Amino acid sequence: MRGSDDRGVSTVVATILMAAIVVIIAASIGVTVFDIGSALTEPQEPRAFGDTEVTLGPEHRAWGGWNSRVSDPPRGDVDVVRMEYVAGPSFEGDEVGSILVRWEGGDGEGGQVRFLNPNLFDEDSEQEFHSQNVGEFCTGDFAVGDALTVRMVHNRYQEDGETGVDGPPYEYVESGQNDVAGGAGDEPFFRVENRYPIEFSGDRPMEPGDSVEIRFIGVEEEQPIARTTAVATAATDGPTERDKPGCDA
Repeated sequence: MRGSDDRGVSTVVATILMAAIVVIIAASIGVTVFDIGSALTEPQEPRAFGDTEVTLGPEHRAWGGWNSRVSDPPRGDVDVVRMEYVAGPSFEGDEVGSILVRWEGGDGEGGQVRFLNPNLFDEDSEQEFHSQNVGEFCTGDFAVGDALTVRMVHNRYQEDGETGVDGPPYEYVESGQNDVAGGAGDEPFFRVENRYPIEFSGDRPMEPGDSVEIRFIGVEEEQPIARTTAVATAATDGPTERDKPGCDA
């Protein structure tokens, strides 16, 4: 009879232990699932652009030395990217860390220009082509129905000045006409009072026929929040002179 009692007790103990193990495992799974769920972020509403145009040289700098190396250049020294925003939440300047414009030709040559958010300028940003205070700066926003216009200045025709060269390789340079404008008019999105210190890398400025990609990069990490593409074309009319407005445009 004693042995029978021991077996009964052993069965009860085993059942209790098994139940406890199940409870512990279930609790562990619950904590893990909760942690994963709390780490997930809400999916962002997609942003979409419609017509995107990249026009090379429709404008030139107001500075008289922009064509000091070439007396009759085929087009201006300001290349213009224009994007129509058709769907998604409003873009606010402070949520965009940088705007990256990349291009590549059929021969594999190309390059990129990065417009860093002026609020992120510091001694370590490596945005300086040469040392100069950017002066007043500002950011803005744009919404569905607005257009965003990016202007990039190169030194292809320039010999005079601090960014001039007497021959290739040419590049996009720090300039007062580098600018990102949004809204229905010419309101600032990324704008500085003096020279905008863009970051250029690559083989050359854009040429007609290049495939172009424009990316909007988040502030905290190199995560694209929107993109659009186009093919670069040359301006067909003579370039117009542009004088950049200020932050109160």
